[in-house]
Amino acid sequence: MESAETVLQKIVQLQKSEGYSDQQMAGKIGCSRPLYQRTRTGRIPMGGTFLKGAMDLLTSIQTEGRTSAIKRDTAETNVNLELKLDGSGNHAINTGIKMLDHLLAQLAKHGKFDIKLHADGDDIHHVVEDVAISLGKAFREAMGDKRGIVRLANVTIPMDDSLVTVAVDISGRGYAVLNTPLGNGDLSGLPADLVRHFMESFAIEAGINLHASIVYGTNDHHKAEALFKALGRALDKATRIDERIAGELPSTKDYLES
Repeated sequence: MESAETVLQKIVQLQKSEGYSDQQMAGKIGCSRPLYQRTRTGRIPMGGTFLKGAMDLLTSIQTEGRTSAIKRDTAETNVNLELKLDGSGNHAINTGIKMLDHLLAQLAKHGKFDIKLHADGDDIHHVVEDVAISLGKAFREAMGDKRGIVRLANVTIPMDDSLVTVAVDISGRGYAVLNTPLGNGDLSGLPADLVRHFMESFAIEAGINLHASIVYGTNDHHKAEALFKALGRALDKATRIDERIAGELPSTKDYLES
């Protein structure tokens, strides 16, 4: 956790860069103007209420811009995607593949990501692949330099007969290890093998380590849906800002691949 001195330095710098008055800063932190002035000038030590308000303000600013817009036009597909990491699960998704829309809605809803997506193309394989590439790029872009993120997370999700585990590391290095046995058949219009391909393409473009395992299950729809729910939950946890390390990189190297 950053020291009170460091937090105060950041608050003073914020006030200077944005041109806020002492009264405005006091309102943003949640204290009186005299208390803010005395703390800012070092006449009194920083109290717990001031520190919490200052940390909350710095965190809100850090998450404010975590959005991305990706446009991917090729001879095979057209993808338009908007992503907000710190959302509420709102989604408007139309890929022309109803099952893919359904699975991506699970990721958005359970990950609390706002996703607006429209895609079309000449072939279902190309659409799934390019949507995965675009979504991966959007996540990488929205996370910026990754300062303050939790970085690592894992979740286990049940869905009726199925159980799925997903672990992620937002390391900047794209890698996927998938133990996701699905039949070779059709998932309501989505070839089952494209679920695996989506996960691989997404992980590479997002720059994350993704380990996913369908522990057991009999219904392929339930397996696939649980997989996307688990991915959403894991990404939600891993991309959150950890107030204890606000402004720091979660790495002993003080470096993460961009």
